[in-house]
Amino acid sequence: MPGLETPGEFLRHAVLDTVAPHSPEFDIEGAVTAALEDGADDLSSVLSSIPQRSLLFFDEFLPVRIVLRLSDCTEAILKHNLPRLEVRLDVFAIDPAESVADNPTPTREVIYTGTVNTDEEPLVVFNEFETDEGTGNHVYLIWNIETFIKRPRNRIQHPSLLFIASASLNPSDPGRSEDPEDDYLPALVPASTNMLQPLSGDKSLAHKEPFLPASRLLRVVPTTYNEDPIYNIQQHHGHPFRVVPAASARIRYSRLNSYTGIPTTIASLDFEVTPFLTSEVSFDKADLHLSEGTIAPLSELPGLQLPLTCRPRDDVTLVYKLTPEYGPETNPSSTAMISILDISLGAVIHLSDDCHPRIAMQWRTNVDFSMALNPTFGGPSQALQRNNRPASLSVSSQTGATPNRSSLRERAYSVTDGGVTISFSGPVRVRVGSPFSWDVFIVNRSHAPRKFALIAIPRRKRVDPRGHVARPSSSSMSSRKEDQVAEAVTDDNIVHARQKSVAGQEAELISLSTDIRVGPLLPGTCHSTEIKLLPLATGPLHLEAVRLVDVNTNETTDIRDLPDIVADDQARSS
Repeated sequence: MPGLETPGEFLRHAVLDTVAPHSPEFDIEGAVTAALEDGADDLSSVLSSIPQRSLLFFDEFLPVRIVLRLSDCTEAILKHNLPRLEVRLDVFAIDPAESVADNPTPTREVIYTGTVNTDEEPLVVFNEFETDEGTGNHVYLIWNIETFIKRPRNRIQHPSLLFIASASLNPSDPGRSEDPEDDYLPALVPASTNMLQPLSGDKSLAHKEPFLPASRLLRVVPTTYNEDPIYNIQQHHGHPFRVVPAASARIRYSRLNSYTGIPTTIASLDFEVTPFLTSEVSFDKADLHLSEGTIAPLSELPGLQLPLTCRPRDDVTLVYKLTPEYGPETNPSSTAMISILDISLGAVIHLSDDCHPRIAMQWRTNVDFSMALNPTFGGPSQALQRNNRPASLSVSSQTGATPNRSSLRERAYSVTDGGVTISFSGPVRVRVGSPFSWDVFIVNRSHAPRKFALIAIPRRKRVDPRGHVARPSSSSMSSRKEDQVAEAVTDDNIVHARQKSVAGQEAELISLSTDIRVGPLLPGTCHSTEIKLLPLATGPLHLEAVRLVDVNTNETTDIRDLPDIVADDQARSS
C-alpha cells in the first residue's frame, strides 16, 4: 500500500476545522452524515449545519470538536497511522477590531493549549464518491476535547476567541521497532566492510586495529519523491467567538474588634453576575480553605444556602469567620500572623434548555491576623482630636514565635507609613549554592495609586569602628630621642600588618533579582512577586534590608523584619 510505505502521504490533502456546538450532547456524527447525503462537498459546508455557540464566557469549561478530513484513505492505512497521530488545539484571545494598519503586531495571546487523548477512539465517518478517474473517498475523524477559557493577562478592548487545531504524524522506524535496545544497528543487518582490514597486521600500529567502514566512502543516493512528505498540518482559518465575563468575585476582610487573646477576621465574599448575561445563573459552589486556621460560615440562613439562583446584576455576599490556630508557645500580640486562603467558586449558566455551560473561579490570597499592641486603642475622645490618627498601634514583630511552631520564622510582615502592607514568606533551610525564592505580597491600603521598586540590600561585615592607637615602633626606639625628634604616629610595619589582618567584605547572601517593579497598584488592590536569593555560606544568613522605593515620590523605606535563613551543605526540607 502506498500509504504504508510512505507515511508522509497520510496527511496529504487533509483539512482541519473546529466546532463549538451549542449543545454538548449534539449528535455531530449524524449531522455530518446527513450533510454528506445532501451533497455537501467541502468541510466548511459539511459543518455549516451544526449550531454553534454565539457567545462564550471566561472561566468556562467548553467542549470543542476537532474534525479532520482525510482523502483517499483506506481502513488499513487509517488503523496503521491513527496511533501515531497527535492532534493539538490552541485557543487564542484576540481583538478582531484591531487592524494591521493601526497595530502591526495585534494582540494575540494563547490562553489554552491541549492535545486529544490518544486512548479514546475518534468518531469515524466514511464517504465514498465517484470521480472522473474512478472511486474516491473522504474519511472524517471527530475528536472531543474539553477546554478551559481562562482570562488573558493582557487587557483586550473587545476580546474574542480563535480556535486553531493542528495535527502531526510521528514517523516510525520499522528497522528499530524489532529491537529497540539496539541503538546502533538493526537486527539481522550485516555491518559495513572495514576498508583498512589489510593493515590490521601491521606491527607499527601497536595493536590498534584501524577501522574505516565502507559506508563512509560509498555515495548515498537519497530517495526521491515527487513532492515533499507531509507530517503536520494546521487549520488555515478560524471563526472568532465573542467572549465576555459571566461573573466577577472578590473578597474583603474586616478586623473584629474583640478583647480576646485570639484575633478574628470577618471575610465578605461577593459574587456578582455581570450585565452581559440575559439568563439565570445558578451559584452552587463556594469552597474556602484556610491554612493554619478554621473557617465558620455566618450566612447559612434560609434563602442564602447554595445553590442560589441569580439574575444579571445580582450581587450575593457570603460572610465567613476566620480564626487562626496557635501553638502554646505563640504570642499573637507580638507576632506577625499571615495565613493562606484558597477560594474556589463554581456556577452554571442556563442559556437554554440544552446549553448549560459551567464556570469556575479559583485563586489564593493572604490573610493578616496580626493583632494590635493595644487592642483597646479605640476612637479618640472629644477632648483630644488629631488628624491621621492610626486605628491601632502597630505590631512589633522583631521577636516571637511563628505560625509554623518553630524557632525560625518562615514569614515576616511589615506596615509602612505610606499605607502599604508587605509580607515575605519562604523556606527556612536552604542549600549553599542553590537559589531559592521569597514570595512577596504587597497590598496598597492607601487612597492613591502607587508604584514601587524593590531592592534587596546584602549585609556586609562591619568595619572595626575602633580608632587607631599609636604604638611605638622598633624604629622609634632609636636614639632620636636624644635629638629631640617626635615619635611617628605609625610606621610602615603597623600599616602593613593592619592591611593583612583586614577581613574580606564578601557578601554571604546575594540577590539574583536586580530590578523588581510593582504597580501601578490601585487603592485596595494587591500584587504578588518573588525575590530570588543565592546563599554563599553556611549558617544563619541575613539581608541588610529590602528597600521599598516609591517610584512617584522617590521615598524609600528599608524593611528589616525579614524571614530567617539557615544555609546547610546538604538540602533539607523547609
